[in-house]
Amino acid sequence: MLRVESPRVWRRPAFTLIELLVVVAIIALLVAILLPSLSRAREQARAVKCSSNLHQLAMATTYYAQDNANRLPYILGTDTGDGIPNHAPYYQYHQIFDFWEYLKDLSIFVCPSARDENSVLNVDAYFDNSPESHYNIVQRSDERYLLAYRQGWWPNIDPTKYNGELITDLYTEYWFNDFSEGARTSTGKPVPAPNGGKIEKLPLPNYVVVLSDAVWHENKDALRHNGGINIGFLDAHAEWYEQEEYWHHPEGSRNLPKARDYDPYGNRPFYCWGLTLEGFNGLLWP
Repeated sequence: MLRVESPRVWRRPAFTLIELLVVVAIIALLVAILLPSLSRAREQARAVKCSSNLHQLAMATTYYAQDNANRLPYILGTDTGDGIPNHAPYYQYHQIFDFWEYLKDLSIFVCPSARDENSVLNVDAYFDNSPESHYNIVQRSDERYLLAYRQGWWPNIDPTKYNGELITDLYTEYWFNDFSEGARTSTGKPVPAPNGGKIEKLPLPNYVVVLSDAVWHENKDALRHNGGINIGFLDAHAEWYEQEEYWHHPEGSRNLPKARDYDPYGNRPFYCWGLTLEGFNGLLWP
């Protein structure tokens, strides 16, 4: 009798548990190696976008001056004339009204790295609870906002949908230099003003700061771009600076290293760069 053998079924050998665990471990190791690089690359892309925003805002600053008798934008605030123009609030959201004609894009006012504790929308971080203290967020009772609303600047933003005074979809994550003509050098000479001053009176436009990241406090961990900030200058270029290069502090204070916040002419800190040819000589900041 003829025997017919059954065909052999070829079976692929299965992975063992040990082999599977080794593969998973290798994948986890590769992810751990690559994630920091990917995170740095994403932050670098955000920093480049932020720098581009500041470049465009600095350009808009010069366009504004050309259309307003060479006078730079003025950020409304309180200046008591005591020589130290540091009496906030200054209404930084007025940037939107001043520059809208030249930009027509709200996204330019938003740093892509601004979130959580380093965003101006996190009002608990740097502001008190009074509406007038939120000087980067548009207040709907502001006459300039009411005029812009009637002109249909932002058709998708309905002020009746917001509770309270703040229009939280209209804000700027950037700080316009509000250093005004109240300042004097140690010899009593008036300091040219980047805030509302004549553009031709600023002697060193490539050093004059017009805009920067709004968050530049001494908490280095809260800074947006790897422990530093982006700064836009009057000649429309933008650069990144680490904290010690712009944040003024007397040597030995705040447990920080020695400050390097001078420009080549002795003006300090960064919002005073480029304003005089002889520096402040310690009148405002020893």
